[in-house]
Amino acid sequence: MERSKLLGFVVLICFTIPTISCSSDRLFSGWPKSSSDENVKIRVNMTRRSERELGFSERLGLDLDRSKKRMKKIEALIRGQLDAETPVEVGDGEFLMSVALGTPSVSFEAIVDTGSDLIWTQCKPCKDCFSQPTPIFDPSKSPTFSTIPCGDSLCDALGSTQTGCNPDCTFMYQYGDGSFTSGDLAYETLSIGSSKVKGIAFGCGHDNEGQGFSQGGGLVGLGRGGLSLISQLGSKAENMFSYCLLPITDSSSQTSPLFFGEGASLSGGAKTLPLIKSSIIPTFWYIPITGITLNGKALDIPPGTFDLQSDGSGGMIIDSGTTVTILDQAAYSPLKEAIQSAIDLTPVDGSSTGLDLCYHTSSAHLTLPTLVFNFKGGVDYELPADNFFIQASENLLCLAMLGEPSGNPSIFGNIQQQNFHILYNNAQNTLSFKPTKCDSL
Repeated sequence: MERSKLLGFVVLICFTIPTISCSSDRLFSGWPKSSSDENVKIRVNMTRRSERELGFSERLGLDLDRSKKRMKKIEALIRGQLDAETPVEVGDGEFLMSVALGTPSVSFEAIVDTGSDLIWTQCKPCKDCFSQPTPIFDPSKSPTFSTIPCGDSLCDALGSTQTGCNPDCTFMYQYGDGSFTSGDLAYETLSIGSSKVKGIAFGCGHDNEGQGFSQGGGLVGLGRGGLSLISQLGSKAENMFSYCLLPITDSSSQTSPLFFGEGASLSGGAKTLPLIKSSIIPTFWYIPITGITLNGKALDIPPGTFDLQSDGSGGMIIDSGTTVTILDQAAYSPLKEAIQSAIDLTPVDGSSTGLDLCYHTSSAHLTLPTLVFNFKGGVDYELPADNFFIQASENLLCLAMLGEPSGNPSIFGNIQQQNFHILYNNAQNTLSFKPTKCDSL
């Protein structure tokens, strides 16, 4: 397998293992205690990852290709056809953040994504490591490093990615593009923002390969599972984190804020909806969509289209790692038809962009309909025009949504989240959002 040059430390939203209960504080009695009981208040800035200088249309094409492959991996995971817990398709477009491990701390960059839970980095001695721009972590030089024994419930939380004892707990994570990491599960001090937290479980990867990792040195999970960063921070971070994503059209050098703990709170005017847990892969952040409204009229979507089924099919996942919203075809078809009826122009072939519904025009010359996603409890998420139509090229305006065969999960993508401050509360099992100019936070 061809190696990549450099890797990004990927922040992934994790998978909760069905047999593990996610509590509001540390989940496993075997975890070392932090030397401080102080709560954390963390802000870090995320940048969009781009390995090379590309025009927006080229970057968008790569993002869409990665999102479609990611969707296929999520479907395979739900159907039990994939052992790996990570649907990530590494490449351009993810969000990067800075983190550090060890004493003294060794820093590296991390891709911020919402699809898995293991925190990991490359470690010496390397059986096989790709080149990275910062020093590879050497656990022999950190007195706060300790491996996790087999039989520990944290080791059990690895699920199918646990590979045995050598002599302690070992793992292997494989990614959507064939990239992988394997090594030892261990405890270490994690530095993030201005805070240091001891006893964070992470994967110390001694054998790592990847074609898409290229700007950092590992991964971080932010999901609902026991091994994720937000679950491990627990009550120290008030069991919550939030982010505010800048528009995809902004410069890749601009940053989007990510908050943990008290700093994640939203001010007045936020709307809140309950989250749903799947019994198949409870890690995904499922949101209870009930319908879609265009220009004040509810679309004719068959009842039950968005229901999460007992076999893991259906439902809607909110995911920062998927670029566009992907809808069950039973919802996408009436949406596409209604938009075509509302726009007095003839659609054109947009296949070159990777999108489905396009018009020869610019956003400045077209009045777009009002689009609202309806959620349980009467909570409405109104999408600004820039959050559902995108200027894919100079004269091509396209719907930033796609359809998938019925029965597959729908995904609420990051274009639909841009310029919204979105808060995940793992203790209260809620998601809150508020329209916000993210560059003002």
